[in-house]
Amino acid sequence: MLKKDNMKFNWGTGIFIFYSLFAATLIFIVWKSTQYDHSLVVEDYYAKDLAYQGRYDQIKNSLGLKEKLDIEYHSKSNQVQISFPNGIGNEFTGNVVFYRADNKSKDKLLELQIDAENDMMVDVSGYDRGRWKVQVDWAAQGVDYFDESIVHFR
Repeated sequence: MLKKDNMKFNWGTGIFIFYSLFAATLIFIVWKSTQYDHSLVVEDYYAKDLAYQGRYDQIKNSLGLKEKLDIEYHSKSNQVQISFPNGIGNEFTGNVVFYRADNKSKDKLLELQIDAENDMMVDVSGYDRGRWKVQVDWAAQGVDYFDESIVHFR
């Protein structure tokens, strides 16, 4: 006959197994959390947040324009066309930011280079596919403007 006394599963064994699994899970979660980049997506996040009133005024100026700035992606030529409004001069200053939310190292900052038709064409063939936020911080005739648009590169 076989003795069943050798294979007892009592409360002490169950508690030991539970706490061992609990500790192993905690150690795994702590190890996994060290593998993740916890840095902010935008540098100087707090300074930008405090200066939001200025950004708000720029957005308000953009909304007050009769003709709006237009940002359009052309998939055939793989270019983004930024069309500036006519009637407020042709002297534009500022920059364009291609913002990638998932990885700040992929962000691109370009100075405005506008042609005779008040357009700026940006070749995005070297950019990753997916969702990008195009932010245009620009000025004309001493007035600051800000426009942004979501663009999906294919």
